[in-house]
Amino acid sequence: MLTNFFIIDLEFVLRFERPMAIAPLAAGSMLRGAFGTQLRRIVCHDGSARCWDCRVRLSCAYEKIFSPLVPPEADRLSKQRDLPRGFVLKPPLEGGDYGPDRPFAFRMILVGELIQWLPYIIVPFSELGRIGIGRDRTPFQLERIVSRGLNSDNERQMYEAAENLVRVGEMIRIGFEDMRYKAQSMDTGAVSITFLTPTILRFNASGLPGRSSVLRVPEFHVLVKRLRDRVNRLATVYCGGELEVDHRAFGRRAEEVRTASVSGRWVERTRKTRSGNQQDLGGFVGEVTFVGEIDEFLPLLLLGQYVHVGKNAPFGGGWYEVGVKLYQH
Repeated sequence: MLTNFFIIDLEFVLRFERPMAIAPLAAGSMLRGAFGTQLRRIVCHDGSARCWDCRVRLSCAYEKIFSPLVPPEADRLSKQRDLPRGFVLKPPLEGGDYGPDRPFAFRMILVGELIQWLPYIIVPFSELGRIGIGRDRTPFQLERIVSRGLNSDNERQMYEAAENLVRVGEMIRIGFEDMRYKAQSMDTGAVSITFLTPTILRFNASGLPGRSSVLRVPEFHVLVKRLRDRVNRLATVYCGGELEVDHRAFGRRAEEVRTASVSGRWVERTRKTRSGNQQDLGGFVGEVTFVGEIDEFLPLLLLGQYVHVGKNAPFGGGWYEVGVKLYQH
């Protein structure tokens, strides 16, 4: 399943020209706003137009990358006007003071065919270096871009400021088959999921419209179902395929896995948008250990470490890590 699915894991390294303090968990919001605004400024011919009404939207880089919409000829996705974004921002997990002596690094995951739009992803960050980023518009230099492989010792440098050249051929593709291969080497007596950033998962136990509610502590089957649906949509839109599995049976088997322990808390956090509204960025943070027949779900869980899960996933929310351990009943 997911034979054609692949991602690219890029690390961007910025060096600020003067000291800049970044609060914990604030970098995702900062990068999101700056990237989207600068991308639109570069490519949009009419900044006052709505993307849905724009006559060139089907060939627009902003629409393809930051605000994807279902094309008129689509059949399977026509009921949903908004598509999943094909990128995921992975900002630093801790705040701190950055500047000339301490570079700022973040990762960006690109899914499938979104790599065709790579210049429109790199240029906005390069231009932002001149304009500046954050409340004080701190300028920076895009120092380098590294393509990371599945293992920490496998990486290639794609861009270096001194050369001012992007080496597209150095990109490392990570496929779903890589996740399956890695899962085979893991002893899964139990699996621990450490939610690194606030994670919001919704579940509708009744199945009736409008009855979904937020889980204060993630449950395994809800995590797997939301991840299943997210990956399926990403695969359909950006990889020309879909998750070839019986979705209902897959979900029912996930319901057999139980929670063994919980060590975490719910974090309340909001941000004020440009329109003046409050955006909910809270969620569960911490570790949950699950036990049961987990092997079948492990490749999908490993992939979720890259694409995240739940609300705000493209901008750093729902980021988790998978660990396995022996469990004594």
